[in-house]
Amino acid sequence: MLHASKRNCEKYSHNGFSYVKDKESADGERIFWRCDEKSNGCKGRIWTTSCENREFIRLVTDHSCSSTGNSVRVAVQQTLTTIRQRAATTMENPAQIRSNVIQGVSTAVLGQLQNKSALRKIIKRRRNQQQNAPPNPENRSILIIPDKYRRYESEPGVFEQFLLADSGEGDNDRILIFGRETFQEWSHLMVELYIDGTFLICPSLFHQFFVILARRNDYVLPVFYCLLPNKTEDTYRRTFSLIRRIWPNLNPDAISVDFELAVHNAIRIVFPESHIRGCFFHLFQNLKKHLSSANLLTLYNTNPEFSIHAKMIVSLAFVPQQDLLEAITILENYLPNELEPILSYFINTYVGRLRNNGTRAPPTFVPSSWNVYTRTINNEDRTNNFCEAFHRKVQLQLGVSHPTIWKFLDELQKVVKLSDGQYERFVAGHAAPRKRRKYEEADDRILNIVNRYEIGTVIEYLRGISHNFNIV
Repeated sequence: MLHASKRNCEKYSHNGFSYVKDKESADGERIFWRCDEKSNGCKGRIWTTSCENREFIRLVTDHSCSSTGNSVRVAVQQTLTTIRQRAATTMENPAQIRSNVIQGVSTAVLGQLQNKSALRKIIKRRRNQQQNAPPNPENRSILIIPDKYRRYESEPGVFEQFLLADSGEGDNDRILIFGRETFQEWSHLMVELYIDGTFLICPSLFHQFFVILARRNDYVLPVFYCLLPNKTEDTYRRTFSLIRRIWPNLNPDAISVDFELAVHNAIRIVFPESHIRGCFFHLFQNLKKHLSSANLLTLYNTNPEFSIHAKMIVSLAFVPQQDLLEAITILENYLPNELEPILSYFINTYVGRLRNNGTRAPPTFVPSSWNVYTRTINNEDRTNNFCEAFHRKVQLQLGVSHPTIWKFLDELQKVVKLSDGQYERFVAGHAAPRKRRKYEEADDRILNIVNRYEIGTVIEYLRGISHNFNIV
């Protein structure tokens, strides 16, 4: 479980122990944590995933500070985090904050919680940190954005518009879109967009932080930072329409997204000429969820052959579209019985359920949106992981989940400044950052397999692809 330290840095609790973030793995897929008693000599360490809910991976080093942990101490820390958050996001007085927070808190925790005087000091200290920002409004419809957050200082003394679009005060479904105003000058060159949303780092007034990146030669740069009220198709349509209105020359050839039907439908309405490209990473993440719901994830994690068989299902994305149905028939006869419901889910969702009359029902996501055979041949992106990497940068900068709108915008502008450095490297003619060597080698192997594709060897082909990616 995530909470925050006295300095508002991210902490993680597990099995009665509390940890502070040490660093991320080189590939950005894991976070390394150390026991918060390290200053007292404890060497306890764990790993978690870097996804929003920070899933526990394993204990790396045992604790010397305690053999059993202290769940009460951890609960006290979490309670103090809630108190600090309310101090930063509400206008309640200290007595109100204490009264609201301790509802439902166990007597064991109350017995170790600081006294009223100490809690007042904690609240005052947190509010002093926030004194330069206006109070967080009660809801987004009455939110007024001060000039300091509407503008962006691109160079010392040089300002440009940062709040590019606002659906308006009084709108309960308020949409805010931020970005570099001057990037509009090359919006006609943005032929590939990458889109993804996240929730953990979104300000508490909104539901989702939605980022849009654009390719510029070998560089992929963030261009829009959107705060959305919900995940409805209407909200996505309104967001894309606002973008189209402020940047009329933006008309991408392709848009890479995850498999969220509401987003796909909105893109088809606002960008009808753009080809929708489903992210391969999200395709096999969806398979993982269905393995879990079918109680097959443990078997996947412990049985190497079963793991290969499961990954062969999503490897169908590498089969040429004209051969897809034949490949599915061959795979159906090959897979173990345990995977029959998983393959059925995949067919119904991404190919179309076979009707009694021999025709297929329309799938939720058409094959052209998730097939990556041509993308692989043309050395085009199969994922929109650029977005996830950007989300991690923002999350590291914030150091806390669901910040106030002002904290979020302050830190977002700092991240944008870092992105400016990357853009300037492009302008200066530097090569784009390379993938890690192991990923480049995996891409090379996949391309070799795809180049020698033959329908008569489809099982061998799917197994070969499956050896080169992992469901993580």
